[in-house]
Amino acid sequence: MSDTLASAVMARPVSLTVAIGGVPVAGAERLELLQCGHFAADRFRVMLAAGATPGGAAVFSGLQGGTVTIAIGLGGGVVPGDPILTGQIDNIAVDFGAGHIVLSGRDLSARLIDAEVGQSFANHTASQIAEAFASEAGLAANVTATTTPVGQYYELAHMRTGLGMHTRHATRWDLLAGLAALERYSLSVIGTVLTFGPPAPTPPSLVMFGRDLLTLVVDRAFGLVAPPVTVTSWNPKLKQRFSTTAGPSGATAGGVTLVRPNLTQAEVNREAAARQAALAAQAVLLRASMPGELTMVPDSLFTLQGTGTEFDTSYVVRTIERSIDIREGFVQRFEALQVA
Repeated sequence: MSDTLASAVMARPVSLTVAIGGVPVAGAERLELLQCGHFAADRFRVMLAAGATPGGAAVFSGLQGGTVTIAIGLGGGVVPGDPILTGQIDNIAVDFGAGHIVLSGRDLSARLIDAEVGQSFANHTASQIAEAFASEAGLAANVTATTTPVGQYYELAHMRTGLGMHTRHATRWDLLAGLAALERYSLSVIGTVLTFGPPAPTPPSLVMFGRDLLTLVVDRAFGLVAPPVTVTSWNPKLKQRFSTTAGPSGATAGGVTLVRPNLTQAEVNREAAARQAALAAQAVLLRASMPGELTMVPDSLFTLQGTGTEFDTSYVVRTIERSIDIREGFVQRFEALQVA
């Protein structure tokens, strides 16, 4: 299986196209791309041959950041498709001995991650904040409207999850992520578009062990299969302490205890249930590699078949690491969590 698939990786034509500020750059030799899905920035590292550009390293030595666009082409024609990433260059490394230029950075969510929150937005809705942040970051907005002013999310004067510059939401990205969690929305920047809205359902694909995968390891953590989670809170407004434990009956040893301020009993119940479900969802971790392709994305679903075990079930992709080398081919490695 591995020899056959490895040969396919080497044999399939692949192209790598890089542009900086819209201007194509010659000599792209290698790409490492980590795609983390919603609520996090994708990260890239691209290696260029300095000698492929007139002027060589001298041209890149004066580079002061910029926007990079990366596209991958597959198949006989190796015609580049839509860009797989549009991002911000955070770092440049010049290897004079090897004649290599290495550019690294993040997708354009970096513009929000690097921007501090400098005002209160209590009278705005979450969607209004998302649209304003997108506009100020030079991004298009794909935003589903919300109706509740964000100040109404909080019953206490100090606003326990914070909406101002002196709170834990220090950046615009942090604030949007918190609001997306409250609205049960997804948050991402793909290309030059900020998306803030309900998660889009995707039909599951089929992944066959023995046909599609180069390697496969499935790891089950017994301590996370049914973890009891206790949440405790003191509510000064109601002058009461609230506590509850979520988890299967009979769970005794171990588990997690969390202290959260200013919750009601109903909120304590919801927090414990959500945290318990989040931990249980991480009990089975799948790590695999396969010949590179462009259809799998973080948060997509797939069904594993072919192992002949109880691990033949459904998974959700957590991260994807794509590696392209013009001499060695295109491989992707991914991690996925079992769907409960």
